[in-house]
Amino acid sequence: MIQRKQTLFLLLAAVATGVAALLNTGTTLMLLLLIVSALLCIAIIFLYKNRKRQVLCTLAPTALLLAWYILLAVERTQMVWTDALPALAILLIVLARKGIVHDEKLVRSLDRIR
Repeated sequence: MIQRKQTLFLLLAAVATGVAALLNTGTTLMLLLLIVSALLCIAIIFLYKNRKRQVLCTLAPTALLLAWYILLAVERTQMVWTDALPALAILLIVLARKGIVHDEKLVRSLDRIR
């Protein structure tokens, strides 16, 4: 069972990005950005022992998804419903980052009590 909500958020972000990659009608570069972003979300889950690194690593898939939207704006004029999935993934990554930062603050406060 998943104990940390940020793990669930990162997993859902990976799924949303993976579905967007499967339904992608853009260029190969756009597809590559989505795949790498999904793989990074999965890899970040396994960095749970080093929360500082986990927080820093959440910036990478967010930046890749923002780059995807920039390429989308250059390539296409019309948007389809699947173009909203990376935005959902960005939101989920931000929520995961917020949870990771909260955990880090909690651990620091407990260390001060000892």
